[in-house]
Amino acid sequence: MNDDNRNELCKTKYPIMLVHGIGYTDEGEHEYWGRIPEVLRSYGAEVCFGCQPSFGTVSENAAVIKKSALKVISSGASKINFIAHSKGGLEARYLISCLGMAEHTASLTTIATPHRGIRSMDKLYSRASHSLHFLLDLFNTMLRVDGGVPPENNKVYAELSAEYAEIFNELVPDAEGVYYQSYAFDMKNSLSDPAMGMFHRIIRRNEGLNDGFVSVDSAKWGNFRGVVTGPGKIGVSHPNAVDSRQRPLRDPRGRIFDITDLYVSIASELKEMGF
Repeated sequence: MNDDNRNELCKTKYPIMLVHGIGYTDEGEHEYWGRIPEVLRSYGAEVCFGCQPSFGTVSENAAVIKKSALKVISSGASKINFIAHSKGGLEARYLISCLGMAEHTASLTTIATPHRGIRSMDKLYSRASHSLHFLLDLFNTMLRVDGGVPPENNKVYAELSAEYAEIFNELVPDAEGVYYQSYAFDMKNSLSDPAMGMFHRIIRRNEGLNDGFVSVDSAKWGNFRGVVTGPGKIGVSHPNAVDSRQRPLRDPRGRIFDITDLYVSIASELKEMGF
């Protein structure tokens, strides 16, 4: 591949808007997307961000993302390719279907989004609410250590439940003319990302393969593109799916997996599809 072709590999017809997940923002010292924006731009992509709050409701955050999207539209783009991680995928779906943005959306790619909720959360709540609150408080502590912003209370997590997802999916149907695709991730074992280990074990017991937060089955939406895993016994956790370590994953045998390659593949395929 010559330099000219390489530099335009991800030069999609429409800009790419990255929509982050719960607990973080697109501003400040913490780089939610790691090396991904820089790599996409190096291959010719125009990259922008949703800039929604870390713990707003789905509808509140979707309204903020709409403002960000309209700024991009006003600069000359007629449509946008959304790539959304985790809860951001639900917010993007709401934005497209309920806030009049379908005509300005070419595609939505969801990355480890809980489209069918996290059934383990419902199960823990029904059996022992103190166990659920303990795990959510632990998750909030991890967010704080990692540079994220914990919520004022745990009520916001209700929008990640399977019960909520069932109602949400009925009220937020896919919009005609928009291409939807999704990716899921498998941690393989709880040691792949020790910070997500406890969550991985609980979700694996209740829901099967997962990334430490979202199960494979829950992440499937639209054109399901498959389960992404790392090298050898090293899996890809929920944070690793957005390059949280800002470096490739490497197993003990030296085999390497770079998550940025996935995003380059997504963008190049969208380009080939005319998006």
